[in-house]
Amino acid sequence: MNAGLIPAYTGPFGMAYVPDEARAELVGDRHTLALIDFGARLRPPDGVADFPVLLPQIGGPRVCEYWHSAEPVVHDRYGRFEGARTSELLFLRALQPDSAHIEHEAQTMYAALLETLRASGYPYLVRVWNYLPRINLEEAGRERYQSFCVGRAAALEALRALDDARLPAASGLGSCAGGLQIFAVAAREPGVQIENPRQVSAFRYPPRYGPRSPSFSRATLKHWREGVHLYISGTASIVGHASLHETLESQLGETLANIEAVVREAHRAEGLAIRTPDELSLIKVYLRDPADAPAAEAWLRERLGPQLPMLFLHGDVCRSELLAEIEGAYFGEAD
Repeated sequence: MNAGLIPAYTGPFGMAYVPDEARAELVGDRHTLALIDFGARLRPPDGVADFPVLLPQIGGPRVCEYWHSAEPVVHDRYGRFEGARTSELLFLRALQPDSAHIEHEAQTMYAALLETLRASGYPYLVRVWNYLPRINLEEAGRERYQSFCVGRAAALEALRALDDARLPAASGLGSCAGGLQIFAVAAREPGVQIENPRQVSAFRYPPRYGPRSPSFSRATLKHWREGVHLYISGTASIVGHASLHETLESQLGETLANIEAVVREAHRAEGLAIRTPDELSLIKVYLRDPADAPAAEAWLRERLGPQLPMLFLHGDVCRSELLAEIEGAYFGEAD
C-alpha cells in the first residue's frame, strides 16, 4: 500500500481525506477500519470496509474518508450492524430503509446498538454519527430531528444508558435521501465527556427545542493505550441554547469560537496537547446551501491556515435557521 496515504496519528486509529481513486487499493487492506464515501447517490460497496453516505461533496477533487487502524482489523457482522474491531475499539455501521416513523427507527436502532456493544465487550460509545433524510421536515407536529431525539432517548433510558456524564460525542445531519444511517465507535473503557462553557449542554436544552433533549456531549476525549483523541461533535452557531446570527460568516465565527472553547476545555481539564482549532487533525464542514462553499472555505482557510484538512459536504443542519455545522478530531498525545 502507498505509505503516503496513511494518516499521521497516535492511538489505535486515525483518519484522513484521501483521493477517491485510492479507494480500490485501500478497501482490501487489513489495516483499513473504514472508508466513508460521501456522494449524491448510493452505490454497491466495493468491500466490507466501504460505506457510501448520501451527503454530496462540495468543491475540490473527490475524496473518501479513510480510517486507518494501527492493528490488523477483524471485520464481522453484529446483528443488523456491519462491524470492524481491534483489541481496543469496535466500529459499527447500520443503514435502515427510509421510513416516515423516524422515532421508532431511532429507538429500534439505538436499542440494537447498545445491546450489541454490551454483548461484544465494547460497552462505551465514544463517537456517533447520525444521518437521516428530511431532518427539518415536520411530521406529526414536530420536526423529524426532534422525533429522532425522542426515539434515541427512549432507547438509552430503557437500557439504563441515559447517563448525563457518559454521553458520547455525536453529529446529526440531514442526508439527501435514503434511510437512517448510524456510524459508531465504541471502546472497552469510557472516554471523558467534554462540555462547552459557552453553551448549555445539549442534554439540558429546554423543552422549546423538542420533547426530549439531544443525547450527546460536546466532545469526547479518549485516553487510549497510546495517545489521546478528541472527537468534537457537530458544532454550530449556538450560544447558551439559542441560535445566533443570520449571515454565513457570522455563524462560522460563532461556530469556530465554540470549537475553540471545547479544545481549550479539553486542554484545561485533561491536559490535551493542543489549545486552538488550527491544531486539530481534520475538520468536516456541513453546509445547508452548497453555493456557500467557496465563501466558507475562504473564511476558514484565512483563520485556520492552508494545511488543516477540510471536507465540505452538502447537508441540512438540525435547526432550520442554521447554515453550517463543523465537527473535528485530534489524533495525538497529551502534554
